[in-house]
Amino acid sequence: MRNVEVFPEVTTLRRICIEVVNEHMADLETQVWDLPASLIKDILPHLNIFYLERIESAARCKGVSTSIVWAALWKDVVKAWRCRSRTMTSADEWRQKCLERLFHMALFGHIKLDRYYLSNLSRFSVLSLTAKHVQVLTLFGSAREICKLASDELRPVLATLEKHVRCIKLQDTSSLFKHGRAVMLYIFHRLLDHGSVRDLILTRSPDPRLLNWILQRTSRHQCTVPLPDHQHFFKIGERKIPCMHATTVSIDGRCPGSEPQTSAAISVGCSCRAVDTDMCRTPFKRPRLDAEGKVGEDETTARSLPSQSLPWQGMDSECLLPPFDPSCNLEEEVCPEGEIHSLVLEIFKDEISRVVSPLLPSWLCLRSLHFHSEWAIEEADMLEMVEALRLLFENPACSLTDLSIGSVSSVMPVGTLLLHLLTACLTLRSLSLEVSSPLPQVKRQLDPPTQSAVEAAFSLERLSVKFPQESVNLESFGLVLRNAPSLTSLHLIGLHCGGQKLGQLLYLLSESSPDLKTLSLDDVNLANSHSEVIHLLNNSKLEDVCFKDCRLLEKCRVKEDFLGPFVTALKRLSSLHSLTLSQNRLANSVITLADLFSGNSPSRIKKLDISSNYILPMGLLEFGRLLENNPPPPGLTVDVRFNPLDRDPSVTEQALQKLRPLCCVFTDNWNSRTTMADHISVM
Repeated sequence: MRNVEVFPEVTTLRRICIEVVNEHMADLETQVWDLPASLIKDILPHLNIFYLERIESAARCKGVSTSIVWAALWKDVVKAWRCRSRTMTSADEWRQKCLERLFHMALFGHIKLDRYYLSNLSRFSVLSLTAKHVQVLTLFGSAREICKLASDELRPVLATLEKHVRCIKLQDTSSLFKHGRAVMLYIFHRLLDHGSVRDLILTRSPDPRLLNWILQRTSRHQCTVPLPDHQHFFKIGERKIPCMHATTVSIDGRCPGSEPQTSAAISVGCSCRAVDTDMCRTPFKRPRLDAEGKVGEDETTARSLPSQSLPWQGMDSECLLPPFDPSCNLEEEVCPEGEIHSLVLEIFKDEISRVVSPLLPSWLCLRSLHFHSEWAIEEADMLEMVEALRLLFENPACSLTDLSIGSVSSVMPVGTLLLHLLTACLTLRSLSLEVSSPLPQVKRQLDPPTQSAVEAAFSLERLSVKFPQESVNLESFGLVLRNAPSLTSLHLIGLHCGGQKLGQLLYLLSESSPDLKTLSLDDVNLANSHSEVIHLLNNSKLEDVCFKDCRLLEKCRVKEDFLGPFVTALKRLSSLHSLTLSQNRLANSVITLADLFSGNSPSRIKKLDISSNYILPMGLLEFGRLLENNPPPPGLTVDVRFNPLDRDPSVTEQALQKLRPLCCVFTDNWNSRTTMADHISVM
């Protein structure tokens, strides 16, 4: 990134002074805080991240925001020529994003210390400064650099991460644990059990043994051991792994001031309790980390923890990792047991029946569970997962309220699948489900929903469904809506059915969901359902309405014939705060939306999204003129991005000059002449 230009080409005395002050900030820092706001604003772009963060409070007191400086720094860090944000980002948010990214770059050795914002800072300094801003710790690739967090030098950094990291994201655990497995598990133990981590994201084929070891933190003591048929997934070693106190173990495995020790010697003072034999039918001895006796390129890392601690190699693939000993340090203090409340898990075809379904009934601590997969989940696996969920929800200690399941390939109607799922999870409050076209297979006759399923009272409050491409039978889906009276948010994607059936669904919504606050329809053809849309708006308490790519005007000979009553219904909806109409080919008919703010009862919306509608500069200019005559309420944001406003830059600038005093405008420099997106949007 080029330094933010705040000076003319010619060197001035002011610039010389600012450069000198920047070079001597260590001595002049407190005096700089007392400078006038104009001088502080000029100094900010020249400071490194250490002084930039420290001066923020003084700058804020004088009305100077650092958001522009942090945003410019972010663009340089991510090498992005522009940042697309749908919301206004505060200085605190920009700072957190920047410093979190810098931490990861420094951790993996991808940082360039020659940048002005890193001047006079070492890699250790960058890690120390940024660690407290890391909320999501992303780990991937080789463990070489990550394992250094367990060293004496970086132990303070790990301690800071324990306090501030809320989420761990693991990518490609097979390569992550290829070397330095013992140290990696120690770091995870510190973060999960001693730290503040409550959210976990596992992607790219998580190792089943590692998955089981980590997911022990989703269970509670009162949960029962899974069925005997699945006990081989819970095999553990004869003894639990000692978690050595960080102050007594260095990265090379030695205690300070001592000679290299064996694993037995290191374990002295750490209690190791035998595991209950009832949980393991065939106990096994723990082999060395490198069963073949080979010392790889990570020799130092491999020796950092006891070499006989982990049953990872040279064993049956079904053998799992043992947990750490509850008494894991030399002071005999009992380690806390961490809890994972949110889990995002990428699963593969064979892992549902082999790993997920047997473990799922014991995940009592989980509040949010998200499954996604690159392959469609087959119907048989899905039904097996439903039964596992039923066992989980039958336990009074179940905490799960938010469930998301990726692409499911099912021959049964979407509504029927939802009924099976919701009757198994009666207390579920939020459900997101994606259904894809069924795989080639022999279609079997499925039992219709039982009467008990129809009469079940769901606690569902938020529902999101992505439908398959082919036409959908909405009869059973209507049963879902009728039995979810507490529904407050509904998001439907790719719903393809006849106009009459869709109209009936919209009518049903106004009757079955009186408390509905958010309605989002994406890729749903509403061209033949205008009257039903108006009826729903007139008989609801909606606060957020999103009609994205709904072809609202596709069959209108005169677009205003629908837009007029549509705007009138929106104005009557006094609860409405947000309106999204992107990708609806509004073009210059957007000027009709200006009537939202006219008359004796103008709309009170705070957000209007009209992006990707092929709005030309003249149409936007007329829209601005109408808003001048009927000013919107304060705080309105208008999104006009991805429209061909570059066709006439001068007219566009006139339109923006009219709009900016009235509302906050989201715009961009989208080049419509070098893309086909604008043409596709009006096809």
